Formats: sequence, structure tokens, C-alpha cells
Amino acid sequence: MSLAVRLHVSGDFACFTSPASKVERYSYPLPTPSAARNILDAILWKPEFRWIVTRIMLVRHPRGTAGLPATIPLKRNEVQSTIAPGTVRQWMREPAAYQPLAAGAGQGTDGTPRMTTGLKNVAYVIEAYPHVFDSNGGENTPKKYVEMFERRAAKGQCFSRPYLGCREFAADFRLANETDVPLPVTENLGRMLYDIAQTPHGRRPHFFEAKLVDGEMLTDPKTVLLDESVRSEVLACSYKR
Repeated sequence: MSLAVRLHVSGDFACFTSPASKVERYSYPLPTPSAARNILDAILWKPEFRWIVTRIMLVRHPRGTAGLPATIPLKRNEVQSTIAPGTVRQWMREPAAYQPLAAGAGQGTDGTPRMTTGLKNVAYVIEAYPHVFDSNGGENTPKKYVEMFERRAAKGQCFSRPYLGCREFAADFRLANETDVPLPVTENLGRMLYDIAQTPHGRRPHFFEAKLVDGEMLTDPKTVLLDESVRSEVLACSYKR
């Protein structure tokens, strides 16, 4: 069997926010590698390995177009505040002290209206392989995690509902098959966020030149992250610290 997984994901809406837009959200036409990895993590996550996304394909949605996904303007209320880890620990100790953050964009709330240029009627195929950090004496192998993932995906099992960039844009998923062929679209997508490495010195974003060729965007770090130090930093980024 192949030591890679292929997952078909689709949804009515998506937003893979480009950091070039400082205030209002504007979506990339395809998922970033980190967004694709997050989808796979929602189905199977273990601290002993990390998904490495090697390819993302643009495929036809039943209600979609034959080219790049159509965009749609959305107005949403977004919470401005963030929750500190110490606050979460306090809520765990004292559940009665929990105070939700409201996003009503009205008086007495912490929300503000924002415009989002999202995508509608999208479908993709994500191809990835497990990069194992802890083999546990040979017990943890890529084949083991590929088989676990395929069993869970075939049954529709997930730890949390996968989403397409933003949590309110839920994703439907299934194992990809031979009918999932890429659309004949070629486009230079420019600089795209690859991932954010969690280093001892803090978070460090890394970018790559994204190109869609015949409906396929290559994201293998061995080919798109040309700087060896950057590639090593991304591949060494383990959940197990």
C-alpha cells in the first residue's frame, strides 16, 4: 500500500486568509499547507507524528465552476480579544467564573463587523504522508498511521469537524478515488503561507511561491522550501515538546 493518504474535502464556503490583507479577510484560492494539515489533524492526530502535505489538487465541486473557485463577499462579526492560557486554567479551576466572548458587534460586546472575501462551492484533494518523530522501537511506522487514517476517514470519524480555513466553514470529507481528477487550470498564485513553525524563540511564519499547474499545487517541503534551514525548522516542528 502507499505510505501517503489522499483525502477529498469540499464545502459550501471557505476562507484561507492571506496575511497580505491586514484587516479584512481575503482568501487564497486554495488551502495553505497548514490549513490542509489542520484538516488531516481533525481526523487523526497523534503527538508521535506530523502530517506533511505534498500536493493539493483543485477538483470540480458539483455546483462549482470549471476554473478557480468563485469568490463571495461576507460580512461577519469577529471577536477582537484573545483568551490568555492563564484565564483558561482559571476557568478549569472555577467553572462558575467562565465568561464567554460575545461577537454581537453591539453595545457591551467585544465584536466588530469585518468584510470577508471568501470562496464558495469548493472541492480539493489533499495528499500527505506522516512524518514520524517517535518510532517507539519500530512500533510507530508511517504504514500504521496511514491505515488508521484511512479507516477513520472511511467511517467519517474525526476528533473535531474539519473546516475550510475558518471554523464556521465546515468541510465534508471522504477518501479520494479515481474520479477525483484535477481541473485543467494553471495559475501563478504568488507567495503563500506554508506554515508557522513553533520554535523556542516563538512563532516563525514561512512562505513559498505557490503555482497551480494543471490543477495541482505542489507543497512538498523538499521541493518548495529551498532554504535548507527553513525546511529543517518546519520538519523538526513536533507537537511533542
